[in-house]
Amino acid sequence: MAEVVKRLEPTKEILRELFLKSGNECAFPGCNHKIISSNGVFLAQICHIEAANEGGQRFNENQTNEERRAFNNLLLMCHAHHKITDDTEQYPTERLNDIKDQHEAKFTDIVSTIQNSFKDHTAVSKIRPPKSLSQFNQVLGWNHNVEELNEMLEEVCEYSENLKNLPIQARQVFYLMVKRAIDENMNGLHISEHEIKLVTGAHHIQLTEVIQVLDKYGFIGEGSPDDMNLPTIQIRDIGSGWPFLKDLKDFCEATKTSLDEILVDLNFGLLD
Repeated sequence: MAEVVKRLEPTKEILRELFLKSGNECAFPGCNHKIISSNGVFLAQICHIEAANEGGQRFNENQTNEERRAFNNLLLMCHAHHKITDDTEQYPTERLNDIKDQHEAKFTDIVSTIQNSFKDHTAVSKIRPPKSLSQFNQVLGWNHNVEELNEMLEEVCEYSENLKNLPIQARQVFYLMVKRAIDENMNGLHISEHEIKLVTGAHHIQLTEVIQVLDKYGFIGEGSPDDMNLPTIQIRDIGSGWPFLKDLKDFCEATKTSLDEILVDLNFGLLD
């Protein structure tokens, strides 16, 4: 049975990536219209390259509802250029894809975003700390007593404080690393450096600088070469040896919690 066409709102993760790669400017060539004002007001529109609903511009009946709200089908534009690109003869799917690619290519340099920011965003980052780890304990089936949980709670709070020291862009890269990392042969989480480069779209030199920041704060290290003899990144865990990040991924999967809410937004209270 064919899927009923239904407009779905973009996920929080997709919106974060859209804003990160927008450079806070309309994607239309030559337009400097801001996406968000200095007061935090959203000034632009989330635009579909291929429409979310039947009858819309460039609607593709072969797409699924999930594909229609995916990152690759969305871009941010001011109201005027959103309306202008409704002209499907002048702006077919291929041209809008090119506009999106060329615009985002200018702003996927995560390191330059960090380096060009004159405000220390880590100073205003706020942690919602865990208080009990009760839900963590229950969902993962540990059955730990209060004393055991308090020891773990101390470790998690220290870990969250260390995360707070990272620029938010570095936390975003770290989240992507953890999300895509694998654990083969029980040797801990690791990810191909080549894979994270492709995921972020960062230049090798620029990605190396981000990796150095994460290494400096003790979140990653050099891993063993993979089966193709390519370099990997080893994701370091809590100092006691507890595989916290693997447990965190299992918890998020079981509870349908977004991993980025914890590692990027620092909402560790979700573990209670």
